[in-house]
Amino acid sequence: MDMELKYGINAVRALEGEIGKTSREMLTEGVNPTDISFGTTIIWAGLLWKDPTLTVDQVGDDLDKEEGLYFEAVQKAIRLFGASFKRILGRQFFDAADPAEEDESEKN
Repeated sequence: MDMELKYGINAVRALEGEIGKTSREMLTEGVNPTDISFGTTIIWAGLLWKDPTLTVDQVGDDLDKEEGLYFEAVQKAIRLFGASFKRILGRQFFDAADPAEEDESEKN
């Protein structure tokens, strides 16, 4: 199975639609790699760039072919998914300090 995962805007939208959570919810609430349904779906979304007809079930079947492949792939998917937001939204969005932290630093 080719595990070249890419998370562009359409992949992110597909993931949000499939799991029923916004990207913000996923990033702020965190994700659990042992949630097999979520893990398989995030991997699926990252593979859509190569094959838009791919299904989550097909990804699950492919992940069953090799021991440990799921966990390796889901870790990669979560890392790349998070990194995609810096590219999509722009690094400055993430580099901006939290206003609450600025208020606290001014008090000290």
